[in-house]
Amino acid sequence: MYALREQCLPVLICLAGVCFVLVTGQLLQLMRILFASACSLKDLAEILMLAMPRLLLYATPMSILLGVMLAFVRLNGDNELIAFRAAGVSFLGFLPPVLAVLIVATILAFINAICVIPITNHAFETKLRSLGRTSIPALLKEGVFISTIPKLVFFFRSVDRTDYSIKGVFVQDQRQPKEKVTIVAESAQLVIPHDSNSITFRLANGVITRAAQNMLDAQAVSFKNYDFILSMDEIMGAEKGGRKRSEMNLTEIYDKVKTATDSRAFVWWSLELHQRIAFPSACLLLGLLGPPLGSLFRQRSRMTGVTLGIGIFLVYYIMLSAGRGLGENNVLPPFFAVWTPNLLSFLLVIYLWTKLHKETPFYITLLGRPLARLRRAVLGARVHGAAVE
Repeated sequence: MYALREQCLPVLICLAGVCFVLVTGQLLQLMRILFASACSLKDLAEILMLAMPRLLLYATPMSILLGVMLAFVRLNGDNELIAFRAAGVSFLGFLPPVLAVLIVATILAFINAICVIPITNHAFETKLRSLGRTSIPALLKEGVFISTIPKLVFFFRSVDRTDYSIKGVFVQDQRQPKEKVTIVAESAQLVIPHDSNSITFRLANGVITRAAQNMLDAQAVSFKNYDFILSMDEIMGAEKGGRKRSEMNLTEIYDKVKTATDSRAFVWWSLELHQRIAFPSACLLLGLLGPPLGSLFRQRSRMTGVTLGIGIFLVYYIMLSAGRGLGENNVLPPFFAVWTPNLLSFLLVIYLWTKLHKETPFYITLLGRPLARLRRAVLGARVHGAAVE
């Protein structure tokens, strides 16, 4: 029970710290939309609440690893681990309280990843679209090139904000990779329907110029009236059409795997299915690395332990991202592409717990002794040389 209590506070502190860093990064990404729209404090709080489950998905494994490790760093620094061993408690005796914390955290992580995140991701995208709709009038600036919307550049000579009428319109459209479209018009009327997922620039008296990427082919067409339509997904830089994969639950992804018509789609959805299960399980595997790693450091080496814990999580995440890339290129099967970091973490857990239970030295420790002797010999030689001089 004592070891259980000692883990809870460091885990919660680490979770709060990691979430703060991730929330700050999320706000920096959303800064363009928040400043351009009429965003109230209520809207800001709602955005943060909807983004929190997705941030917790990444924050929980790192927080569990760091929190459990710091708890054992403190126990080792106060010689409490030695006292437990003197009382006949082996290192495996700490496994039940550690597992109690990790199993609860892993269950919550699975509930968050499978049930909560698809719902909040959908609500998050809906909220961003509504804020993006309100931000459109604020983006109609006069006399400057506007490149806020991805792959589009606008220029307006004058804008009447009372009725959203525009004089002197220039649009450069690079949404098609093989051609560049330029539109010049005398005037335009901005139409923003409340019940539609798009906006319309009704252009009048202009010219559309299409040029191929190699600049060998070009076409110019004049018009009297032309509707330039933008969906909210394009304005927000999001994917077009249907539900995004981040908004799908586990059942919908499994159905995509079963109904995949080609091997590429099967691999892509299989990777997504495996990742939905593998990443939350990292709370258990990475958390089990905390006690043996924390037992190797004392209080004065706490920052070394924290750095090592962050490094282990980064290596895990890099391997997970690299494995997904290898899976998408059919280098590895979907299972091994996603689960390899977890399998390697499991082997490392078995190794570390076995070494500490048997109290056998690590190879690094064995190598450290001759290195320390060599360093003392070099220092002694330097002192002797200085005395002779």
